[in-house]
Amino acid sequence: MAKGLLGDKGSFRRNSLIMSGGALVNVILSLVLYPIVTRIYSTEDMAAYGIFLSVTTLIALVSTALYPSGLVIPKLKIEFYAMLKLSLGLGCIGVLFSLVAVFLFQDVFGWFFQWHFLGMLIYFIPLGVALEILKDIAINWNIRNKDFTSNAASSVVNGGSMRILSIGYGKLIAASSAGLISAQILSNLFTISTLGVGGMIKKLKLVFRIDNKDVKRVAKKYDRYPSYLLPSNIFNKYTADLPIYLLTAYFAPAITGAFVLASQIIRIPINVIGSSVASVFLQKANELYHVNPEETRLFAKQTHYRILFLGTLAFGFLFGFGDITFYIIFGQEWKLAGQFASILSIFCVFKLLSGPMARVYRITGKEQYSLYVSISLAVCRTAGIFIGILSGSYMLAIYYFVAGNVIGYIINMYLVFKSLKMESIKLVAVSILCVALIFALFFILRFTLDHFLSFTNYFMPVEED
Repeated sequence: MAKGLLGDKGSFRRNSLIMSGGALVNVILSLVLYPIVTRIYSTEDMAAYGIFLSVTTLIALVSTALYPSGLVIPKLKIEFYAMLKLSLGLGCIGVLFSLVAVFLFQDVFGWFFQWHFLGMLIYFIPLGVALEILKDIAINWNIRNKDFTSNAASSVVNGGSMRILSIGYGKLIAASSAGLISAQILSNLFTISTLGVGGMIKKLKLVFRIDNKDVKRVAKKYDRYPSYLLPSNIFNKYTADLPIYLLTAYFAPAITGAFVLASQIIRIPINVIGSSVASVFLQKANELYHVNPEETRLFAKQTHYRILFLGTLAFGFLFGFGDITFYIIFGQEWKLAGQFASILSIFCVFKLLSGPMARVYRITGKEQYSLYVSISLAVCRTAGIFIGILSGSYMLAIYYFVAGNVIGYIINMYLVFKSLKMESIKLVAVSILCVALIFALFFILRFTLDHFLSFTNYFMPVEED
């Protein structure tokens, strides 16, 4: 019976359920533990944590030239181990670079990343970068081996340990940004330990046997990763985090902290629906494309509509009731974060649709599309948030930032369907219409609730002293 519900071993359905199950447990832990975290740490602490996380993930991304994400693609084992050796070598260079940058060029990189706000915590950055690189390599190695159970377990460990350690540090030592950052580093260590690194370490001897000529050959064969995917991911990552840097620089750390919490919570539906499907989708679509491209198109269309249905419901709810939800769950101090979450939900539904599906660029050999999308996103995001900042309003900055994201992700959706030779305009139009209708429904529900409460309060008798 369980087999019938889950599907056959190695099937898309089973692997998706495993990844979604891990993400769902992570959501439950977050909903239980996050309200405790937000009542211990301030918005300023959350701002410093957001900057640290953004800086370490961006440097880790640049360091490996995105080669770890290609570990699932090579058919030959020798190419896989050559790419693994290349990823580890580039990662070591990246860690050394961040170490030198922290000690010798603090002012320059502090200005670029706004990490001067971290104070002495910047010395944790090289360690944070190293752990992000190792985690990325291990996760993609497991995707290649279809070991989605380990990846799902690591997701639970990551989220749960991060919250528990943050609470423990805040209660036993001090409520400061050091607690959040220390918890992030330790949770990454725990996460890596659950990804099956023991077996991976045993196989590293095969990596060291790979000749450097094979490494160079693989680097050249898959040069589209640093040529197209890396620049696109750098543009995407840095401009996606622009509010974290600019809200701190032009307004106040408290506003940045509210944005960071909103971003963390808004990622929950993306992790449950999108990230849990993305790795499985890439592996399955890659198999189908080399056998029957038509089946790949059907599979992509079905996956898109499933994500569309679930995503519009999740983000539609946040759009309508995000501010109320944050106020009740996280406390009065985080009401602004709830307002941000309501606004961010508008573009996040399009991000959710684009994320897993964009993996097809690697399969169809259209990595340049990823670069086009990221340039479009970077321009629209940057223009939007700077227009808002010049107006002197952080709320307008967020609104314009969201508008830029919506434009960029709609372009991405169009190019995904185009790369698969599908009816691009029709599918994009249907998707936009579905999002608009569901969001309008939640807006009407919220409007009705507000007016009902106002009507009730109007007729409530006032007690006299």
